[in-house]
Amino acid sequence: MKRLTTGLILILSIFLLPPVSRGEEKPLNPGEIYDSSMELYYKGRCEEAIGGFSDIIRLSPTSKLVPYSRYMIGLCYLKMEKYKEALDQFELYLKNYPDGNRVREAERGVQISKERWKPFSTSEAKRVKRRICAQIFYLEGKNFEEAEKKVKQLKSSGIDTLIFRAFQNKGDRTYKFAHPRHEEGVYFKTTFAPVVDDLLGRITEIAHRNGLDIFAWMPTRYVTYLLDGRPEYRCKSYNFETKRIEIGRGLNLFHPDVLRRLEGLFRDLGRYPIDGILFQDDLVLRHNEDFSPEANKLFLKEFGYAPHPDIFYVDPYRSNSGKYYVKAYTDQFWSWANWKNRYLMNVAKRLMGTARELNPNLNFAINLYFETILNHSSAMAWFSQTLSGAIEKSFDYYAVMAYHRQTMKELGMEEVQAIDLMAEVAQKAVSLVGDPSKVLMKVQILDWKSYEVIPKKEVEELLAQMMIHGNVSLAFVPYIEQFPLQQLKGQWAPAQ
Repeated sequence: MKRLTTGLILILSIFLLPPVSRGEEKPLNPGEIYDSSMELYYKGRCEEAIGGFSDIIRLSPTSKLVPYSRYMIGLCYLKMEKYKEALDQFELYLKNYPDGNRVREAERGVQISKERWKPFSTSEAKRVKRRICAQIFYLEGKNFEEAEKKVKQLKSSGIDTLIFRAFQNKGDRTYKFAHPRHEEGVYFKTTFAPVVDDLLGRITEIAHRNGLDIFAWMPTRYVTYLLDGRPEYRCKSYNFETKRIEIGRGLNLFHPDVLRRLEGLFRDLGRYPIDGILFQDDLVLRHNEDFSPEANKLFLKEFGYAPHPDIFYVDPYRSNSGKYYVKAYTDQFWSWANWKNRYLMNVAKRLMGTARELNPNLNFAINLYFETILNHSSAMAWFSQTLSGAIEKSFDYYAVMAYHRQTMKELGMEEVQAIDLMAEVAQKAVSLVGDPSKVLMKVQILDWKSYEVIPKKEVEELLAQMMIHGNVSLAFVPYIEQFPLQQLKGQWAPAQ
């Protein structure tokens, strides 16, 4: 290992002489930072060296030293015996710089990292903090001082994590303490979307000052602020009534420009000292999405035939509600659905890696429908989403939308039945994931059809039934002041 590393550094040093000074005063000299970081590397102070190399990537993105800095971060992690982190950095180098000067060395780094890194099994997987969260759709307060009072109230109620809405679609409520420059966009600094207001840094500071962690809640497909009047940025869906392929609602994640902008957004999120990111429940593709040209081309290349509704659906019909269903799906459809699931999870992995470039300790949670836990085939057909597919990508939390009131209305259930169903969901999720703390059960405290605050007793019963199956993490959705959260404090205490 020492011989390999020394050889690579000697080769690297030949090509990386300090740039010639032109007598200009600059706030940042990438060459000087690079040289000092290399010196730290040789002294074994790898964490400090990583900080320097990361500064070059972050602050001088056009510098010729950026590729070398990415490669050196991989070497630093390799020297620290953090093989998974090293693997991620070498793979990132190879993806971004396929013609770079360090390709051969990076490939060797990948090989070494894979040989020495042993992925955790389910029983050995890293344990995560059990969380009690409040998911913030809208935080009351006319200014930051009033907003901080709300945060203090949440802390006193037993909440330890805020899930903060870091985006705004057209029609969403604007935080009162914001000074909006746009009616849609995001609440952090970026050049990849309109910035409504840069609130995330201040809210993060407030949360941390009061002893709470904070997750940024971000969508991937259902956004209104990345379209730019470009119809090709939207997915294509099959209309069973007109029997035509039409423009769909969500973004086309197969379009390279869409992916580039999403990666830019997640990279900029990673610049903030947040503790995690929650993927919105839109990282899905319905059974009639995506027939976009970009998706069709990729599928054809892998399977040898093009996706088409005529070979996917058996006897589509219109129900009494007006919605269209099918009597069955063909084998070709299941190949397509599985392929879409793999693609979506690979997109998630790319976005997680991008955000962790500058914030390697970020936790990630993904929203899952409760059907995803209970019925693998239905979830695959309806959403191109599976729990097993998510587990393969090693999310830190699996956020199950256990919205019992919504389920009561959709399935015509009584309250008791819906609560029992959510308890079953918790049981199966814990069984499949292994660690109850990684299962984040999302508890509905507002009926968003009737706008009724759900009675405390009803929520208590739901919590009691779910926690029979383990001390799962919890998220109260959406947080509203009218719900007596303080009175529930202790209901989620670990079982003795």
